[in-house]
Amino acid sequence: MKRWLALLAALACARAQKVPDQRPDELAAARAQIENARRNGWLESLLRDLRNPPPHTALGLYALGLAEFAAGNEPQAIAALGKSRVLKPDEPDIPYRMGLILLDAEKFTEAREPLAKAVALAPKTARYRPPLAVCLARLGDRKGAIDALRDFPRLDPTPEEALPAVKAARSLTDLFRDIPPAARPDLETSLGHLVRDAPGLAVPQLEALLARMPDLAPAHALLGLAAARLDEAGRAVTELKRAAELQPDLPQPHAWLAEVYAAKERPDLAMAEYSLAMERNPLDGESLRRLGELRASRGVSGALETLRQAALLLPEDDGLQLEVARAEIAARQPIPAKARLERLSERRPDDPEVLLRLAMILFDERAKAEFEKKDMLTQRVEDLLHRVLALQPENATANRLLSALRSG
Repeated sequence: MKRWLALLAALACARAQKVPDQRPDELAAARAQIENARRNGWLESLLRDLRNPPPHTALGLYALGLAEFAAGNEPQAIAALGKSRVLKPDEPDIPYRMGLILLDAEKFTEAREPLAKAVALAPKTARYRPPLAVCLARLGDRKGAIDALRDFPRLDPTPEEALPAVKAARSLTDLFRDIPPAARPDLETSLGHLVRDAPGLAVPQLEALLARMPDLAPAHALLGLAAARLDEAGRAVTELKRAAELQPDLPQPHAWLAEVYAAKERPDLAMAEYSLAMERNPLDGESLRRLGELRASRGVSGALETLRQAALLLPEDDGLQLEVARAEIAARQPIPAKARLERLSERRPDDPEVLLRLAMILFDERAKAEFEKKDMLTQRVEDLLHRVLALQPENATANRLLSALRSG
């Protein structure tokens, strides 16, 4: 639990330093000032200034509450933020910070109300969702926790915001979360065989386990996965469906069943199963990606949006980012594609496809640019094309584009 809270606290500090709030700048400025004081050793001095005389405004009490928490004074922090809430009841960041402090103290019952209030006041703010989900999960409300994260991919989260949300969802839907202790060694060993691509070794161990515990859903799920790896599609479908029946809230049987259907070229069934997996874990980036790819291949509406959501949840997956950029270009949406390719070109400076696609977008932008911007774009496109040709001298598209650029 402490690992989660440290991650959430780090996120709160990072937002104060790097990303301006969409709401009043005063709150972000107060957080930045307190974090700066903590880092530089003058927090006690700041606290004395904030305490004497005690503030009587919502902002002053908010700052005092955060400073008290930074100094390790939890009761005083909660008291100050409680007073701040009374004075400014419609500001979501005040209950959010109050909820984080209570969550850090593992006072889950008390934390639920302020965290839920923050989400209710600002339903489109991504970073408010993960702490509420963590809190509800610790109170035993897994369905509520998943529901708190359900719209998260549509809220345009930053990579820093996506990380705790994805981890929270993964913990909530852990395949082994409720298994009897006696079953864990066999399941973990079987999973190890599957990870090492040795499904044949996993099958007899899982069969023996199911002979003792015939209603153990994770064992049926792993046996289905092993059968799929052995190209026994019929058995795989049977076992995965049984796992889904025994434990309906697990996403893994549906995701793995979707993979079986996709491999057997049954895309409609695969899309249906991926959708069921996403209902159970809306932050499963890999399932979301494969659902988007299937929708795109079938011409189903919403494919690009699905892929974009997957890219938000898997920001370090360069292959996915490039795939989304291609889809954005095909959909004639050059602005988001350009931003995505710019980021990719920094991470993959020697990837000819990334460089060429960025050059093509900038080439088109150059054709419509005003005179003073045109020279800059010409130089940028030329530099990108030279880099492509250094990697692929025979690249016909790059050579053709370079000739067009030089001819004016």
